Amino acid sequence: MKTIIHIVGNRPQFIKLAVLYNELLKDESLEQQIIHTGQHFSYNMSDVFFDELKIPQPTINFNIQNSSPFLFIGQAANALQNYILQHKNAAVFVYGDTNTTLAAAMAAQKCSMPLIHFEAGVRTYDNSMPEETNRILTDRLADVNYCCTEFNLQTMKEEGYTKSIPTETLLTGDLMLDAFLKIEPSQQKIITENDYVVCTIHREANLISQEKLTNIINALNSINKNIPVVMPLHPHTQKRMAEYGLSATFKILEPLGYPAMKNLLQHSSYVITDSGGTSREAYFLKKKSLIIMDKPFWPEIITEKCSINTTADEQMIVKCYNEINNLQSNFDTAIFGNGKAAEYIHEHLKTYLFN
Repeated sequence: MKTIIHIVGNRPQFIKLAVLYNELLKDESLEQQIIHTGQHFSYNMSDVFFDELKIPQPTINFNIQNSSPFLFIGQAANALQNYILQHKNAAVFVYGDTNTTLAAAMAAQKCSMPLIHFEAGVRTYDNSMPEETNRILTDRLADVNYCCTEFNLQTMKEEGYTKSIPTETLLTGDLMLDAFLKIEPSQQKIITENDYVVCTIHREANLISQEKLTNIINALNSINKNIPVVMPLHPHTQKRMAEYGLSATFKILEPLGYPAMKNLLQHSSYVITDSGGTSREAYFLKKKSLIIMDKPFWPEIITEKCSINTTADEQMIVKCYNEINNLQSNFDTAIFGNGKAAEYIHEHLKTYLFN
């Protein structure tokens, strides 16, 4: 019997966990544990996903809610190291590029525990983004790196991961696509309008700068004059808007669970986001999008003309939004695989763990 210790802390990780956890349940030779660092801690950002996605409550929740990234990573790494040391014959599985991801990678490495990283090879080459540091360090510490896209795999090869760096690096496709295909949207339409724009803003780089967040909110207020803008409001965004004295004329919603968010996106006309997860979900739904990031996580979406990206400049956001409808988009390229990432990972894990 081998144990997989899934370490998660935020919304996108819960979604990826759900499909992989349920796939691995088919294997009687594997035991699974879920460790929640507490990075996302409110019901709407955490517990609702465990309830809706049919995954058990975490084995343990450390409830580390420190707002300082450095303190959070340090406290989480220490707590995780103490936990991992108590478990032999196990492997640590981490997702994405959050502070939880890096803390878990550091803890696994210190405990000489096999580390498996899903969503490897994503690069923006912008070291000012905390996620860039997290993903580079996690890729380097991992014993196994699973890539969502061919572009990610080629990036890893160029960095030496299939030659000089001794890790297994494989293309699996995206667990987010698995989740999208498996999890049905809620049936009740959330917004009565036939045409509206869904917007999500939560990236730290856009929140810590008053100028950037002011530009974004002003641009959304301007777009809202022509078409309704709807924003499920992340708690961190809400906090910063209040701190900066920013008012929205567009519709604000509470954070949504996965089925409700899928419903909201499904019935929208366009999507505006600074989220790597939401930009993928827009692509899955064949919705044209505007990504408010100078260097997006998924340039493949831009290449296929399914999205435009922009900096957090008010005039540029409005200008680029007005260009979305004219995009000659190709949604038929299987950028993120075929929806069987969990199956591929399961097959590889059986070979890796038992050899």
